[in-house]
Amino acid sequence: MDNTIVLIAKGTDTLDFLLKELKAYFEPYCQVIGYASHQYIPDLRGAAHIFLTTKSPELYTIARQAVADEVPITVLNRFFELEKIKALMQIPPGTTVPVMNNSPVTAQEVIQNLREANVDHLHYIPFHPGCTFDDPSIRYAVIMSIPDVPPPPHIEVIDLGFRKIHIHDLIDIGRKVGVPVEWERAYLSAFIAEMSELAKLLGTSYAEVQKLNSQLQSTFQAVRDPIVACNQQGQITFINDVAIELFCPHAADVVGQSYTVLAEHSFLEPFFEQEGEGDTLITIRHKQFFVSSQSIRGRQERLGFVCTLKDVTELQRLKTQLVQRGHTATYSFADIKGKSAPIQKAIDVSKKMAKNNQTILLLGENGTGKELFAHAIHQHSLRNNGPFVAINCASLPENLLESELFGYEDGAFTGARKGGKPGLFEQADGGTIFLDEVGDISPAIQVKLLRVLQEKQVIRVGGTSVLSVDCRVIAATNRDLEQAIEQGQFREDLFYRLAVLPIEIPSLRERISDLPLLIEDHLQSKGIRKSCSPEVMELLYSHDWRGNIRELKNVLDYAIAVCEKPAITIEDLPKRFTDRLAQKAMAASSAFCATDDRDVDLLLCLYQYSVTGKPVGRYQLAHSPALRSTGWTESSLRGKLKQLEERGLVRSGTTRQGTSITRDGIELLRSLSRI
Repeated sequence: MDNTIVLIAKGTDTLDFLLKELKAYFEPYCQVIGYASHQYIPDLRGAAHIFLTTKSPELYTIARQAVADEVPITVLNRFFELEKIKALMQIPPGTTVPVMNNSPVTAQEVIQNLREANVDHLHYIPFHPGCTFDDPSIRYAVIMSIPDVPPPPHIEVIDLGFRKIHIHDLIDIGRKVGVPVEWERAYLSAFIAEMSELAKLLGTSYAEVQKLNSQLQSTFQAVRDPIVACNQQGQITFINDVAIELFCPHAADVVGQSYTVLAEHSFLEPFFEQEGEGDTLITIRHKQFFVSSQSIRGRQERLGFVCTLKDVTELQRLKTQLVQRGHTATYSFADIKGKSAPIQKAIDVSKKMAKNNQTILLLGENGTGKELFAHAIHQHSLRNNGPFVAINCASLPENLLESELFGYEDGAFTGARKGGKPGLFEQADGGTIFLDEVGDISPAIQVKLLRVLQEKQVIRVGGTSVLSVDCRVIAATNRDLEQAIEQGQFREDLFYRLAVLPIEIPSLRERISDLPLLIEDHLQSKGIRKSCSPEVMELLYSHDWRGNIRELKNVLDYAIAVCEKPAITIEDLPKRFTDRLAQKAMAASSAFCATDDRDVDLLLCLYQYSVTGKPVGRYQLAHSPALRSTGWTESSLRGKLKQLEERGLVRSGTTRQGTSITRDGIELLRSLSRI
């Protein structure tokens, strides 16, 4: 349940209403589930956060029994919609108004919320089951959707509906569970649009909107960039403290006034006067800012603009630090070459998963470009302005890897840097960490990595303090981790934490049609105007490419170095490459003599599957009509496929990839006139 948010409510109607709000903000960055207090609630120990709808001790007890002690529990702050509160504003001041809810605690909470929203001109009394309308002077009653006690006919009922969630709660918890700041700002802009439209529909002044929705201002203060919102008439509707300090540090209250009261307002004019202004660099008070605006739109018309400024000096400082440390992604999806169906599928899936915030596991053989995909996913994600930190987990011994990943305190070990050192997880805060060859880490590191993924916290080597980290993990491996689990070499719980979003990177054999494009791209990147002769291309097509694209580049680099003619010939290829091809030819010749009819049937069945582009496992093979009739079983296929793989006729991949026939196997079938 890592990165799961749980809502517990007293009633199912409230639960359904608030779940929609939570899902709209938190998903797909984390999972949101909910339970009513009368329902069975399972073990929630792995949850990231628990939300309660009220301060009821009963609800808190139910939640605490279901979760671990370290899981935080928060009572949601909630507010009323402006449209619903408008009716209360028309009641004469001092009027006694019962507030009806299902318990004394929840009724009192509603009263407190009304007062916090500055709707405090009435005398509210809590009203719940057991209370009666004995006072004949009572003319109004406040209900929350369905009343628990039916009011008399002479009572005018004001239905405030369900209270919405305070946006500040969403933003605060969202930052802790990894909701990107870009989504936070988009959600905030949508909220401003909603408030602006309601104000216009109700004929309410913007000052009144500010009063009735004070939570909007507190939300603005949580955004560190200067933000100014303006309506179509150029009046300021919302402004945060950072923007006030920048534009009008000595002004009292500028909300409702024209934006021209702001110092340096001429810089903002293009953003508040017309739509479609892109990022622009401006200088205000000797500081440079990138300014961007977003249109506030209602159901039928534009209502104004939200203008955000980013401090370029700070951006450049952070960018310089990242570049100096090498913590930047250098490749994008445009750098991944290939038009074949397998590589295009991998790219399409990666682009979709990049927008998510869950852990990604890249699966594929050595040399397929897993690191290239990791860079591109980060560049395409909502964290692309944050650091990209990469480490090869197989390149360091256990003790060094531990200190690199998690950091260490001063004096943690002999030779430790004075003052300690932050680990890569800390340095990746706000961005992405790429763990290459994650399948090779030791059991001890696996335990520590599991904690980071579960709790989003690290403890430095030699330290006791718990440090919170907010980074997206992309891991990669060429190992069959499920097989490693069976052999006791890899933790099963860690595998499921890593493989939330698995992506299969195809081998060069699976995308052999991309070979000409890959060759051309590599030669162009070297500035070489050469081509490969037809004989060379035939050899390259027939090779099994166990080293994938990395091996292809090595072969081409060798050929470039020795070739003195416009076209690369067989004589220009490395000897080990041509020797291996000769050995394969001899093996194919001997295979021709040593292969019996049942083996040929098996190869033919694999070939038929390869034509459809589908992987196939032993179960499917054993139950295919062609092999079942000749007596093949899963057990007998296991040994036979291993023999055929040793002869280079088939290749067994991971559990998901199944078994496939090689080019040598296909050539053998051709030589026997079976295809």
